Amino acid sequence: MKKSIFGNWSGVVRFAVFSLVFTIVPVWAAIDVDSVGTTGIDYQNYGPVWQRIFNLPGTGVYVAWVKTGMFANFYSYSTRTWCGEMGVFGTQRNAAGSLDVCPNNSSPYYRATFISSYINRDPKWPIVALESIPGSGSYVMRNPDSALMGCQRPPIAFTQNGWLHLLCADSATQDTLLYSRSTDYGITWSPPVPICGSLLPRAPTYNIVGSETGLALAAIWSHADSQALWVNVSTDGGSSWSGPQNLFPVPTAIPSARPGRLGGSGIYDAQGRLNIVTQVWDGSHSYPAEIWHYQEGRTPAWSLVYRFAPGSVLAQPEPGEPFLCRPTIGQRPSDGRLFVAWMNYDSLNYEPQTQIARADIFVAQSENNGTSWSRPLRLTGPDNGSRLSPCLAANVTDTLVVVCICDQLAGVFENGHGSQTTNQVTVLRVPVSELPGVEESQPPTANRSPLPTTVVRGVLLLPSAVSGSLLDGSGRKVLALHSGPNDLRHLAPGVYFVRLAEGGWREAIVKVR
Repeated sequence: MKKSIFGNWSGVVRFAVFSLVFTIVPVWAAIDVDSVGTTGIDYQNYGPVWQRIFNLPGTGVYVAWVKTGMFANFYSYSTRTWCGEMGVFGTQRNAAGSLDVCPNNSSPYYRATFISSYINRDPKWPIVALESIPGSGSYVMRNPDSALMGCQRPPIAFTQNGWLHLLCADSATQDTLLYSRSTDYGITWSPPVPICGSLLPRAPTYNIVGSETGLALAAIWSHADSQALWVNVSTDGGSSWSGPQNLFPVPTAIPSARPGRLGGSGIYDAQGRLNIVTQVWDGSHSYPAEIWHYQEGRTPAWSLVYRFAPGSVLAQPEPGEPFLCRPTIGQRPSDGRLFVAWMNYDSLNYEPQTQIARADIFVAQSENNGTSWSRPLRLTGPDNGSRLSPCLAANVTDTLVVVCICDQLAGVFENGHGSQTTNQVTVLRVPVSELPGVEESQPPTANRSPLPTTVVRGVLLLPSAVSGSLLDGSGRKVLALHSGPNDLRHLAPGVYFVRLAEGGWREAIVKVR
């Protein structure tokens, strides 16, 4: 099912009639939103976002997610349709995993989708399935290899030569990371070896990333109490490793800064450089929170993508998480432009049942290898839903492709926050041309709350140091706006626009009695 959330104003009004609140809808972006499946699982991964979407230019978009095991869907660029939601491992009981696509154009599995998971009973056992014909809906599960018995939670990554790499945790001790690789597309695996050296993190959260243009490979990990973000790099496809290196601290003013259990996500860009993004907070207070970007070989190595320190807080995020979290990164190879998408809890929009802030997705871009970043563009909400586990497809063309879970009831069910709901898995396609440029941004150190803001009980709240005008549908100014609360209760129902004093940024407001 395909639904464009910005293409029909009358549809927006009809939806808002039942809300009895104000709803703000951004109108600057022609974003397509596709519903590709459902899930009742809020936590798609306990730690960082693993790769669950892959954009293959000229072919299509592959998506995977956790439901009752791993499920998948495929969008064909030629037919402009999704092939349909499908279970990947059949009746085999399985849990969380990730997705990757073979990049080796001389391989018989070139452009084939590989999805990992693990048998979710004792003994835990990583498994891999592949769809050799894109969109066929036919996944073939490889027989589990006894070499991997006793391992769990296995994200996977390809390197350019077609080797498939796997990172996993020892299910018995939970205190180390193990690496294995397959040179025959998941049929047999090398004996797992520890790659965290003398560092034995308890319950590590981790990620793995491989290069599509070479043999470089990186393992990234952290854990809940750590002020470190560790990385171990191999330049020869996993045969040897450089040894663990702590990439922290970052040059932030946040005391005791850490990535926490949400760790980091990364890519190897078209130039062969490792890029990592992570959230930064103090581990106790949900704000201020920041998104930072690391690039191998750059000086300085770290750059600030975005900082969030709200002036007004009506609700807190999911306990144990900062307001900004779970960033992922992509690159447009044609010009080297970088993009980061993340989950941003809204301090002014919350779920009444759980009193937990709802989350939305934001994205920013950099045109200079991450040295500076544009102001963020809000891709979703604010509304009555909460968007979780966003993952940006690493290969960007003229369109960003992001997958997320649209939670009907803010609060993670697996943590005991709210009842379980059946939620849509959605894919957003965002034209790069709609994103603000770096030249439109304030310096990255600026403390800016994201817009649009939330309207609560007839009052439009604008962040500090923000002002502008409210326009009706004909463009006539009906009200001067200022930072803080603006009373809109005297206005007639209808669609209005906000024009900020800084210029250009507009939002549509649907007022409902």
